[in-house]
Amino acid sequence: MAQAPITILTPAESVFDFDYEVRFPQLDRLYENAKRDQWNVSTTIDWDRPISGPPLNMSLMPFCQTELYRSLGAERQDLLGRKFAAWRLSQFLHGEQGALMVAAQLVDAVPDLDAKLCAAAQVMDEARHVEAFRKYITKLDRIYPIDPTLERLLRAVMEHERWEPKYTGMQIITEGLAIAAFRFMHAQTGDELLKELLEYIMKDESRHVGFGMLALRDAVRKLSGPARNSLEEFAFAACDMTITKVENGVPRDGFLSYHMVFDEMAIPLDQIRLEMNQNPSWKDAEREMEKQFNSMLFVDTLIPCLRQLSLLNDRTEPWYAELGVLSFAA
Repeated sequence: MAQAPITILTPAESVFDFDYEVRFPQLDRLYENAKRDQWNVSTTIDWDRPISGPPLNMSLMPFCQTELYRSLGAERQDLLGRKFAAWRLSQFLHGEQGALMVAAQLVDAVPDLDAKLCAAAQVMDEARHVEAFRKYITKLDRIYPIDPTLERLLRAVMEHERWEPKYTGMQIITEGLAIAAFRFMHAQTGDELLKELLEYIMKDESRHVGFGMLALRDAVRKLSGPARNSLEEFAFAACDMTITKVENGVPRDGFLSYHMVFDEMAIPLDQIRLEMNQNPSWKDAEREMEKQFNSMLFVDTLIPCLRQLSLLNDRTEPWYAELGVLSFAA
């Protein structure tokens, strides 16, 4: 049964821009690239191909070393892997629908026509990503509900009344999270169909981050006083929601609803946790997995972007240091 719809009030203004001159040539080139790089989910991907390997390499998960996991047998292990992959991909799907709606908001809210055209191109990109993940997940297993943490992040972006935080929350932070998650999944999957799909989507997502950086660069520079402080605080709060801690090889303190997969299969997660806590080497493996993902997210994407936008500065750097994300660069 599908999850019930969620209604979100969005108080952003709509801006009609009557200056039709190209004022931002870099955004204009990005819009041209977006048109050039359009692909069709229905025809570019061969959906008649079977899933060729495990969608998620469960052997990389520390909890798969436990006696309880080994006792499941090959058939149930395979089913758990498919369901766990479907749960993770479902979060990608929900995130893409959130991005679709925020991009549509940006078409209305941004003040410059060049940015409106880029946002409009992104609307089509995000619609394509929703279509692609929906097709793959239903081929694999079933669509799981949105995780409460992801819903909170998307809601915060959609509900904000100013366009600059929408850009920052979606184009920089949420898209940065998506790229890191897609790269992580791409490295872990044994299915060539999923690999190909993620490669096409990651190319689009990289362009979206570039779009956000170009559109925000001048806008952030013009902000001062309470508006500037509010944007810095919003960016940090969004980063705080994305930080991933790993427990038993799966996320905690970030995305929490993975437990429904274990509940669905009547696998006692508490027993897995007990076994995990008794083996220090597995805890080391957890910490390494956590470091790898957060390095992809913060070191490769978010920290450089936030520094370039001066949202990570003398005022805010202590916040990020306390959060621990600056240490991933060490």
